[in-house]
Amino acid sequence: MRPTIALGYLRVSIPKKPLTPYAFPSLSSISISDLPNNGFGKNNYNIKKTKYGHWPVYRVVQNTRVLTEIKRVEGDVEEFKNDLLAKLPHIQDKYVTVNKKAGQLKIKGDFIDSIKEVFDVNIN
Repeated sequence: MRPTIALGYLRVSIPKKPLTPYAFPSLSSISISDLPNNGFGKNNYNIKKTKYGHWPVYRVVQNTRVLTEIKRVEGDVEEFKNDLLAKLPHIQDKYVTVNKKAGQLKIKGDFIDSIKEVFDVNIN
């Protein structure tokens, strides 16, 4: 019998090192300052431009109703709404709708030019 055939049938088990499972820290021992990215999302927001370099502010016309829609708001959308209303006092709070999940604001009326001017001065 050839030695290579005999080695094919011979199986030697190598002892494996026992794996110690990772011990997660308890939630009560973790503070907010220990978490990564702990500051973004609370009183912070970001608006990204489109791939063509335009602000994501759109006019939506449905029959006679005209809406201004602001998309791509990341972070605290309510804080963005409050800052925008502070810069544009002619927009009333009751005409602004916030969608936090989608990061969008809808404003009754056509305010595209004034919003883009505010973005150019304050954000860019």
